[in-house]
Amino acid sequence: MPAPPPTLTARILRFRRVRQALALALLALVAVSAAFLLTPSRFTPTIPADDALGTLFSGTLKANRDYDVFDPETTAEKREEAARSVWPVYDYDGSAAVVLQRRIADAFAGGRDALTQWKQKGASRAAKVAALRPDRKIDSELYKFLLAQRDEFWKALQAVVDDEEYVELAKTGFDPSVQRAAERLAGLAAAGFTVEERGLLAADRERGIIVRTIGDAPAPEQAVRDIDRIRDLARARADVERLTPEQLADLQPRTARAVASLVRRALRPNLAYDDVETRRRQDAKRAQVKPVLLQVRKGEKIIGDGEQITKTHLLIFHALRAAGRASQDEQVRWGGGLFAALICAAVFEFGRRNVRKFRLRSRDVVLLAALLVGQLLIVRGALFGADALHDFVRDSLPPRIGAYVAQALPAAVPYALGSLLVRFLLHSEAAILWTVAFAPLCGLLAGGSLQAAAAALVGGVVAADRIGNAGSRSAVFRAGLFAGLATAVVLGAFAMFQGRLWSWETAATVAGAVLGGAVMIPLLALLIAPILEVVFGYVTDIQLLKLANFNHPVLKDLIVQAPGTYHHAILIGQLVDEAAREIGANPLLARVGAYYHDIGKGKNPLYFGENQKGENRHDALTALMSAQIIQRHVPEGVDLARASKLPRQVIDFIPQHHGTRLIGYFFHRAKDEAERAGATPPNEAEFRYLGPKPQTREAALVMIADMVVATARNLASVAPEKLRALVDRAIQATVAEGQLDECEITLRDLELTAQSFAGSLGALYTSQAEAAPPPAAPKLRVLEPAADLKRA
Repeated sequence: MPAPPPTLTARILRFRRVRQALALALLALVAVSAAFLLTPSRFTPTIPADDALGTLFSGTLKANRDYDVFDPETTAEKREEAARSVWPVYDYDGSAAVVLQRRIADAFAGGRDALTQWKQKGASRAAKVAALRPDRKIDSELYKFLLAQRDEFWKALQAVVDDEEYVELAKTGFDPSVQRAAERLAGLAAAGFTVEERGLLAADRERGIIVRTIGDAPAPEQAVRDIDRIRDLARARADVERLTPEQLADLQPRTARAVASLVRRALRPNLAYDDVETRRRQDAKRAQVKPVLLQVRKGEKIIGDGEQITKTHLLIFHALRAAGRASQDEQVRWGGGLFAALICAAVFEFGRRNVRKFRLRSRDVVLLAALLVGQLLIVRGALFGADALHDFVRDSLPPRIGAYVAQALPAAVPYALGSLLVRFLLHSEAAILWTVAFAPLCGLLAGGSLQAAAAALVGGVVAADRIGNAGSRSAVFRAGLFAGLATAVVLGAFAMFQGRLWSWETAATVAGAVLGGAVMIPLLALLIAPILEVVFGYVTDIQLLKLANFNHPVLKDLIVQAPGTYHHAILIGQLVDEAAREIGANPLLARVGAYYHDIGKGKNPLYFGENQKGENRHDALTALMSAQIIQRHVPEGVDLARASKLPRQVIDFIPQHHGTRLIGYFFHRAKDEAERAGATPPNEAEFRYLGPKPQTREAALVMIADMVVATARNLASVAPEKLRALVDRAIQATVAEGQLDECEITLRDLELTAQSFAGSLGALYTSQAEAAPPPAAPKLRVLEPAADLKRA
């Protein structure tokens, strides 16, 4: 039964411009929401101007909220210090030796071609060429011709060679053996690092340099501390003279000298200073230095009556005036919206272009935008609530306790909630990028607080990491606890930076962060996540764990109706679980998909080899009828999965684990029957699965494991090398048929998968052998169509 037609929304979203319009609309929604949520609070005290430096202040000025004031002088000093720590970058041409050898080969080939053309113009000329010997004198006519061709030789070699040396090479007829000797000597001479002048490295002798390999075979860059092992060009050419007696011993002395001179003149430096890259890294190092901030806490005295105004005071006054103008200037409101739009657009575009797994569907984009706005609203409300409760708590509780509780309230804000939800519903790449976008907005929302931004970033990253593959509600609470601890560490680090780590106020702040993470974040996540699952149609690991329970009704029916298929599915689940861990895929999703991928075989179990015990029912059917029965287990499995309300992500494994593969056994059987009867050959499309091909790495693992398990039943030997060869053949066949073209599995993933599958099969057979050593494996009495399919 074919899949139901896509909905109107799905058909509309197939158009690229519609999806772009949706993304722009969501970006505008985020920007407008941020414009109102990020507006700073009003603050209008009388603040001295810059010309008040050195005068005495009248009155007492306190901060109405937290401020992080940028200190430009200290920041500039730290950035220059960071730039000086960058090692100079040199570019190493890794293909220099190959290029040199190619130039030599081209020059010799050009010389041979010229001689060939010259001797074809007459028998006497051919004799003169044939008489060329290193120990003989060249005919004057031929000598003139060779000198006329000298410039072409220089051009191909990219070096100027003396006439005597050129003639010596010509006397050999530019012999290929001489060419090979020159190439061999050139390869040895060009090995290692060579600069134009060693004096250029003198300034870097104490610390070293960074070497980047460029050319046709780039390699990871390396740090070189031993500058003395880098040669200059003069030393490299001297090495040519040193290598000549050993490498060119089989040549005539004059020829060997000519070859050595040719290589020496053609040799070029392969290591050069890259000023642009060095400056770029210095600039990047400067950019990594965070601005030095003067932190002013809410209620803290900035300057007292009679105190002299200093440069530090002026910096803080600038921040106060900026905050005062922000509350009165409407353009600042929309500046916050523009800032949010730029942050979101930049992060989204970076992820789309550079992060391999950041491939979002339209509903994913809507979810991320909704969570961003919702999280900003939650943080704004939490901060407002903490500020509103501040005075109430101080007045209601004993003074000392009230002060500590009031200090803890802002730290309990659930900064990491959104990151936890994104990772819970999507994947780690989306969670990291979402957190990167949210953190600066959170800092701006908290009054331009670097501390809040750092807490949102670190707490969000830790929450996303710890919630990965969470299979229970307790895992959500553990993730919240770790996020709270991470936030507490950030707050403690800032307190240490401010020199007030060992204080009761800091202890209260840390306790508030831990309590907020351990209680508020999990409770809110468990409240919001089910709503998002229903609205957006996501499946979480908690749901997958329920499906992985062998007492699930679908699996219980399968073990009764098709025990062989059930065992086959469990074995595949074991294989893909380990392989998914190796390649960084979702092991739980892969295992659950493996459990349910063949549930359609329960309708006609005896038509599949793993359930047959004697009679092969396909013997009484035509090849086409057998193929149709085999094909039918896919739509029947999809119908059963939908009726059992399995998640879409699990249902997708049923059609995708076969892709568009050919049911090879029955197709070739039908083809043979048609040839014997003289009938029209069968239509190959009738013997293929309808697909689609695997769209995820998890589905690709199930496809490969399905083939491996099916073919492993026919192995007479379970030696490790046999198992590895079996797995390699399955992967190669799948790749050759293009079944993995639509998923994002890489060659490295396939190599790790092959190692994992072979190891898991070996461990399985070993454990079976230790439990009960079986007799020699008998040959199967009946050819199983399913197994033949995997081989095809």
